[in-house]
Amino acid sequence: MLKTIDGELITHVAYETQFKKRMESIDQKDYQVIIEELNRVIDRGDVHTSSWIPGSDWRGTLYEPIWIACRKNNVEAAKFYGQILYKVMMDRPEEWYFGKYPHARGKTYFKMEHEID
Repeated sequence: MLKTIDGELITHVAYETQFKKRMESIDQKDYQVIIEELNRVIDRGDVHTSSWIPGSDWRGTLYEPIWIACRKNNVEAAKFYGQILYKVMMDRPEEWYFGKYPHARGKTYFKMEHEID
């Protein structure tokens, strides 16, 4: 489950139409491997900054299919990756919140034991 820092429940991936179109360009087996890896990473901590997870060069990594699906466009690949992570966070059973902070590009996700008032 994913909520904004203000507690608003997120039920759709941002720019959903674009996300669905991008999903047509990635092999579903590759997508599943990425989802599994993201869930492994998320299971290891309570705070995650999106841009810190895959590293800066995806060539030869399990994230490379995202880059290829976006025609090797780094900016579009970063957006698509962000949407994939966003969806993973939405689909998790725990309560996750997110915000955008000046310390990093992308979003920072954090798990809360209790709801924010």
